Amino acid sequence: MAEYNVTIRPVEPGDALGLARIQIDTWRDAYVGMLPDDTLLDLDDMRAAVRWTRVVGGLRAPEALAVAEIEGRLVGFCHGGAGRRAVAEAVDRLEPVAEVYALYVDPSFQGMGIGRALLADVTRRLIAHGFESLALLTLADNRHGRRFYDRIGGAVGEAIPSVVVGSPADQVPYFWPDMERLVQRLDAPAA
Repeated sequence: MAEYNVTIRPVEPGDALGLARIQIDTWRDAYVGMLPDDTLLDLDDMRAAVRWTRVVGGLRAPEALAVAEIEGRLVGFCHGGAGRRAVAEAVDRLEPVAEVYALYVDPSFQGMGIGRALLADVTRRLIAHGFESLALLTLADNRHGRRFYDRIGGAVGEAIPSVVVGSPADQVPYFWPDMERLVQRLDAPAA
């Protein structure tokens, strides 16, 4: 396997098209059979880039969006912030939780520790804003993503009926009650 020098950095306004490309490429690779083929084929880089331009321009603390870059090319990103009430309820929490809204790594660069580094970076930034616990939702059939979350100690909850890009799809919550411990796990060499 080739070695790459990966840089993890905060998102910049000019990164929107790269974010869109990563999200779409990852969805088309990971969600085949989970979402309708037409839904995946109809994903559009420019529409997604407009959406990510709005997200990046509207980032406000405690929200954090980190990107992974190799030789000037974006290869992954993680976006997190204050947890939505529905997510906190899904993990049976009354107190505020942090939430990872998105974690995507270009399929060509998966398995290299980039997702771990991105998640660690965003988790550290959320800890700095006073959060102690973290949650996220992933598609119930997303075996690759779920394997990753299981390996880093996420407690999985019950499936939640959802609608993703207009299509019904169950999601499952993952929860980490101690974000400091999660960072330690992410920083440790992968098993």
